[in-house]
Amino acid sequence: MSRRPAPETPALIDVRVLVVAALLVTPAAWQASQGLLSVDQVLTRYLFVALGCTVVLAFVRTVWPVLAGERNATSASASAEVAPGQDQVDPGVSQRQE
Repeated sequence: MSRRPAPETPALIDVRVLVVAALLVTPAAWQASQGLLSVDQVLTRYLFVALGCTVVLAFVRTVWPVLAGERNATSASASAEVAPGQDQVDPGVSQRQE
């Protein structure tokens, strides 16, 4: 199964963020089931946790390319240097001599 390529502008709200926020709010949901918190308090906590997770995800998406290095720019410049009639050779793959 192949994965879809990442879009140029990622969505601000991601399903994974909502799931992580729900997992982080489970203690509050448990307290609400015991009658220690109201539903409004649980939903407010979920809203703040989801907002915090979204901010962290946006920060990671912005900082990660700087920390990891721009691999797409180097591969694009390498492919641009190949002459039109030549085959592009991957430097990590050895070629068989005939």
